[in-house]
Amino acid sequence: MDERILKWLRFAEADMVSAEALHSAGQDLNAIFHVQQAVEKTLKALLLKQTAQEPPRIHGLRKLAERCALDLDTEQRLLLENLSEYYVESRYPGDWREAPPDVITREAERLIPAAREFTQWLRSQI
Repeated sequence: MDERILKWLRFAEADMVSAEALHSAGQDLNAIFHVQQAVEKTLKALLLKQTAQEPPRIHGLRKLAERCALDLDTEQRLLLENLSEYYVESRYPGDWREAPPDVITREAERLIPAAREFTQWLRSQI
């Protein structure tokens, strides 16, 4: 496999491991940020595989999935939408929702395994 693709996949896996560690430490909003990053980087690895060109410096998961011409089901589309919402919120304190910590924890518990499954599905296409 092309070393450039492997590099994106290694970065993606590092983000997923970071997300799991942050979730274990109770840092769930930061964990969700890293989950979004893992999905983004895996999508970029797939796009690189498809086009042989460096992926664009964009962060929109939906746009990346569209560029990959993925046939996403409703659950996958919702996952990308949810991760995109938390991506913005986790980067800018003024955008953080005032959700109780237990709500964010439940979201992390839902999003981390869903994203793990999604990235594995993406990897199967590389």
